[in-house]
Amino acid sequence: MVAYEMCPDAPDDYAVTSYICFLYDLIDHADDVKELRSKHILHNLLGSDDDVAQIFNEIGNDLVDPDAYKDVKDCIQKHYKKRVNTWIAQALHNHFRSPWTVMAFIAAVLILFQVSMD
Repeated sequence: MVAYEMCPDAPDDYAVTSYICFLYDLIDHADDVKELRSKHILHNLLGSDDDVAQIFNEIGNDLVDPDAYKDVKDCIQKHYKKRVNTWIAQALHNHFRSPWTVMAFIAAVLILFQVSMD
């Protein structure tokens, strides 16, 4: 598909090439593939995660400028480094998995608000 996108008659959006280059930047080892599979970003039908990592590391060589996604990666890293975002994500993941816990929290806040108003 990358070869097709490079043809003169193909559309100029380079969607597949861009996606492969972005994954090339994200994937270095089999652990990276495992993480992407656990989040349902990749679906592996090739065999081992090592095979997938090797394929992306080979395919992505010299497709585009390595710094093409530098701003995107910097934004992701900046978002990841904010402790508040990490705390919120952990709180949501650990304490608000069920809609019942969300409703119980809202009810508790409303009750506390009602008691403080009296």
